[in-house]
Amino acid sequence: MINVILAEDHQSLIDGIKVFLEYEDGINVIGEANDGERLVELVRLKRPHVVLTDIRMPKMDGITATKYIKSEVPECKVVAFTMFDQDDAVEQM
Repeated sequence: MINVILAEDHQSLIDGIKVFLEYEDGINVIGEANDGERLVELVRLKRPHVVLTDIRMPKMDGITATKYIKSEVPECKVVAFTMFDQDDAVEQM
């Protein structure tokens, strides 16, 4: 079973991704966050295998959150997405 946490400041997008993943065998969504601070808290508590995160979120962006996640739970894989066309943000991820 692959445990996943979803992070996105638009709840409707989280809901859509979650519905999609619920039909996949072997994937379990174990948490949701609407900002980077909550994402880091959830990763510390639940230790997921994968985090799917937006780059731009309130309180703490996905770039900063990923730095914390990778330093504290290095085995966790992070997949980032964004709707903005910002090469510098993608390179920082």
